[in-house]
Amino acid sequence: MHAIGLTGGFCTGKTFVLKVLQEQGCFTIRADDLAKNIIFSPGSPVLEEIIALFGPGMLDAQGGLDKERFSQALFEDYEKRQAMNAIVHPLVGEERRKKIRAAEETGIYDFLIYESALLLESGIHKSFEKIIVVYSAAAVQLRRAMERDRLTRAEAQKRIRSQFPLREKLKAAHYAIDSSGDFASTRANTLEVFHLLKKDFQLT
Repeated sequence: MHAIGLTGGFCTGKTFVLKVLQEQGCFTIRADDLAKNIIFSPGSPVLEEIIALFGPGMLDAQGGLDKERFSQALFEDYEKRQAMNAIVHPLVGEERRKKIRAAEETGIYDFLIYESALLLESGIHKSFEKIIVVYSAAAVQLRRAMERDRLTRAEAQKRIRSQFPLREKLKAAHYAIDSSGDFASTRANTLEVFHLLKKDFQLT
């Protein structure tokens, strides 16, 4: 099983691309899902550290983490976001490795696709054989961010700027998928990259 990293910018269509690759028979993992399971699960192993970092104002009425308040706080404070990443990333890494081992043991997958917005920032891109970067035109990315998350232009721009610039991510790409168009064109671009993957790994 070949391990492939998938990344891109905020609201550039990474999740849609991952879904298309899953439909082609790839085993897929989303880093965001792993992190959310760790952070928001009942009895979260990192809840005490989060409250120590962000304060008791992050708790909801049931004593759990208030998702919306916590997500907003993460984007507003770079230093705390970095500290949070340092707490959660090792646990996400453990879960990622467990899932990869389980997928390998089945012997039925040619490709594992691991999607993470912070693939390059975290340095884990070096663990993968190839890197796919999903990108879109800046105006399209901004519009999608405003529409999907109901953000103001300033809020959307702030979230986009909180990650590595797309041009920097594209420098690390073995394959790039343009998602500026509609779903049909993005699907076609994704399938083209999938066929290139199979060709490059001599699986055609």
